[in-house]
Amino acid sequence: MILTCPECSTNYMAKDGTIGPNGRSVRCARCETVWFVEGVDPDALALEDNQTVLITEEPDPQPELPFSPEVNSSVTVGAHTLLRNKADAEKLAKRKRSIRLIWAVPLLILTAAAIAVIAKRQAIVDSFPRTASLYQAFGFEVKAGGLDVRALKSQRLTVDGEPVLRVTGTVVNLTDKTIPAPPIQFRLENRSGEPLADWYVEAGTIDAGQSVEIETDYPAPPIDGVELRYRFVPDG
Repeated sequence: MILTCPECSTNYMAKDGTIGPNGRSVRCARCETVWFVEGVDPDALALEDNQTVLITEEPDPQPELPFSPEVNSSVTVGAHTLLRNKADAEKLAKRKRSIRLIWAVPLLILTAAAIAVIAKRQAIVDSFPRTASLYQAFGFEVKAGGLDVRALKSQRLTVDGEPVLRVTGTVVNLTDKTIPAPPIQFRLENRSGEPLADWYVEAGTIDAGQSVEIETDYPAPPIDGVELRYRFVPDG
């Protein structure tokens, strides 16, 4: 008796008496579809088997139940199977898109936050001076207070017959607003770090992103003064 799977159309050859007159449930070894086969009268089954023997051009019979059928490239996949495979593929693609979206949102938030932290770094340092060292560790230009002294040079000269220590440099405003620069304290130290002389220079008000040149002369500088240091003196 030949049985055909209603799902994938795979054919099976069932032995005589396998189904029985009361029928039975069978499972397709290819797609695992289960269906009920009605019982067959033994006389009718014998007649059907005799008719099957007369078909001499019948291709190689399919394996008998419950063995799995050999894969036949000419077997046409049922429309229901195709629809199910398409639906599974669409679900998988939708799941992948959802996963990408879940990761994309926090990444965009982190990127926007990083850009803001970098763009507003000087304002952040002004509010939280201790963050200046963190920015500097990553190579970003920041200064507590928003001011920096650059190209600082010192040289000993003789002016009107008197020795002087001339100091020149540039005070830069790193912020996006105009700020008054506090007084700059210069200190001359010996090799041991002992202070030998102190004096102050006013840089005035500096526009946002701009700079001013400073120049100061200290008369009769100590001969053993070899280290020049500076700092902005806070108000009060």
